[in-house]
Amino acid sequence: MARAPDSPDSRAPDSWLRGAWAPDSGAVGLSLGRAIQLFLAAKGAEGASPKTIEWYRMLLSRAARDLGAERPLEALAPPEVRDWLLTLRATLSPVSVAGYVRGLKAFGNWCAAEELAEAKALRTLRRPRVPHKLVEPLSDEALRRLLDGASTRDRAILLLFFDTGLRLSELAGLRIADLRPDGSVKVMGKGARERIVPVGTTARQALARYLRQSDDAADGVIFRSRRGGALGWRGIQQAFRRLKLRAGIPGRCSPHTLRHTCHESAAAQRRVVKGTQPWTGESEPVTQGDRAAKGHGKLPSVRCTLRQATGQLRARGDPPWRSAHPPLRSKHRDGALIRQAPRLDHRRKDESS
Repeated sequence: MARAPDSPDSRAPDSWLRGAWAPDSGAVGLSLGRAIQLFLAAKGAEGASPKTIEWYRMLLSRAARDLGAERPLEALAPPEVRDWLLTLRATLSPVSVAGYVRGLKAFGNWCAAEELAEAKALRTLRRPRVPHKLVEPLSDEALRRLLDGASTRDRAILLLFFDTGLRLSELAGLRIADLRPDGSVKVMGKGARERIVPVGTTARQALARYLRQSDDAADGVIFRSRRGGALGWRGIQQAFRRLKLRAGIPGRCSPHTLRHTCHESAAAQRRVVKGTQPWTGESEPVTQGDRAAKGHGKLPSVRCTLRQATGQLRARGDPPWRSAHPPLRSKHRDGALIRQAPRLDHRRKDESS
């Protein structure tokens, strides 16, 4: 079979050049927007919580919008990323900027581990220094003014926050089925970890009084808005703003403040708070040494406010919630009221005899 005159030249003269076969055959690299989509899909497959995925989507979408979603990931230079982080300081706090750095580093490390891109500009970022600010606990007078101006629903929310130290999202997600017969509640904390939190007598009575006045619903939501829908975390924040203005409390007053007040009150009663680590959801126990390092002195006897609130509930004729929820035993130590869970005798009958 005869060959064409140019058959020995099986390739074009410039076929050795990069990208000569097709316009997109060169190693252009993965774009920033596509890499973000793959990263979010991987986080969902790993079982990350929806809030974690939404947090990554929020900060990475802003990075893609400002730096260019169609740009190759390898085209990002470290000085460019650092300059972009400096522009964020004009509108965001140092804590928020540090969160952006943490998210970008996690995204870059994932791209390198999956061998999608080296992402050196993201992996080499250094976390900026963040000023450590103390969250001052509420005083007896501030908590008393909040309770005096609160409705039945808001009073139950305040006492639950102070007595249990729940997070905002944990209290907003409470359902009727989470109330246990032993006087505790089951909450879903960070990382989809459930825990059992004991509830004091005063908070249980306030919650029972609110439940008697509210209408039962099929969804089992405990706290509802004025329109009848479920009261989310934004609604609880708005309620706190109204209570703060009504009570005339200066400074910071939020659900997180009550969480710190609960922990500081527990730490003031004993040197090492045994058993608080599981029910608070914290990774480290609270000690008196930690309080001294944070600059806190002796906390006022905030438990007196709870005892006064209990007297007010009894004066109104509200029966205590003791039939289905036995109260926690209490005793006095150095003038402070210490709540203790009922002791359970796990010994066998033959051993006790």
